[in-house]
Amino acid sequence: MKITRLLIVAGIAVVAAACATGRTGNKSLEAYCAIEGNTDTDICKVNTAAVNRDTATRAVADKGVADAARAQSTADQALARQDGVYCETRTLNRTDTGTCSAGYTLVGCAQSRYTTRSGGPTVMREMDDTHCRFATRVLEIKARCCMVGAAAAPKEEVAPAPRGAQKAPQRTS
Repeated sequence: MKITRLLIVAGIAVVAAACATGRTGNKSLEAYCAIEGNTDTDICKVNTAAVNRDTATRAVADKGVADAARAQSTADQALARQDGVYCETRTLNRTDTGTCSAGYTLVGCAQSRYTTRSGGPTVMREMDDTHCRFATRVLEIKARCCMVGAAAAPKEEVAPAPRGAQKAPQRTS
């Protein structure tokens, strides 16, 4: 009975020693998988997949860091320029065309005042970055003009329309 106990204890010691060295023995996982006969084992396949995944994850993270650095650089350059947006609203009377001062871009144009006697609201025929044009002459046009730059461009004065320049339509009844 003593010999049986001794054999059991010895067997347990051998199993414990085998477990202590692990599947790869005393080698690192990379060294174990570098051995030609071990490359097809499950542990090496899992290790290779993990290394590939980590490499791909690192590449995505590096690209994200590079993109963030480029965006920060662009933002820093924009802040250093200190450009501003400058806008003006020009009121043009008794005309069919709305324009902006030199250096400004037309962003909006509307007929803001009309009467039935002068023909009522009219149709806008054309609008681009420099001017807008209505089908007929209107009493008042509001032209919204904006620019981006370090300082606002000088604004041109709007010449007042002469009084009585627009005749009332003739009554036919």
